[in-house]
This record gives sequence, C-alpha cells and structure tokens, in this order.
Amino acid sequence: MERYLMVIRIKPECRDAYIAIHKNPWPEMLDALRNAGFTNEIIWYFDDQSIIYMECEEGTHEECDARLRATSVCKRWDLEMVPRFAAEPVMPEKIFDLRRQLIGLPPSART
Repeated sequence: MERYLMVIRIKPECRDAYIAIHKNPWPEMLDALRNAGFTNEIIWYFDDQSIIYMECEEGTHEECDARLRATSVCKRWDLEMVPRFAAEPVMPEKIFDLRRQLIGLPPSART
C-alpha cells in the first residue's frame, strides 16, 4: 500500500462551500475513488488549506489518479472544485515515516 499527502490552498471565500461538499460527497464520486484504486482518503482543513491523506492499494497515486480523472463523475467534480483552488495542488516531500524507519527503509522506499 502506498500513502500520499496533497495540500491544496482554497480561496477563502470558497471555504464553506468546499467544506460542505466534502462533508456530503456525491455517492458516485465515492464509488469512482474506490474503483480507481484509492482505499482511504482523509481530508483536514486548516488555514485555507485542504490537507489530503490518501492510500492506494493498486499502483501509484499517479496511476490511481489517472483512472479517476478518466471518469465522467470526476470531470464534473473538478468543474465544481477547481475554481475554488487558490493555487495548484502540491504533494509535499515525505521526510519521515516511522513504519518504514522501524524496518530499516528510507521514508519514500517502496515495499
């Protein structure tokens, strides 16, 4: 299983709408995420930033994301979400992973 983190700065005026849609997501979007290979996703909101933790069972984030982006529901979701972004999403560099460290692997090694 691979784990990823993404940070997206949200326009302050879009905060409430952004949070509301994530508290009540479209069921078809949840199905699309699962079918694309995402097994877990947790989102925190802090200081106008959406902090997204993801787990992928089947392939890398790039592979799962490509499968997701190919769906019509994701295209509709992006039409709703992307205009609320104040900047492009970023994936921070992982510099520490206790689970990997305890078995002697560097933070970004694949197991």
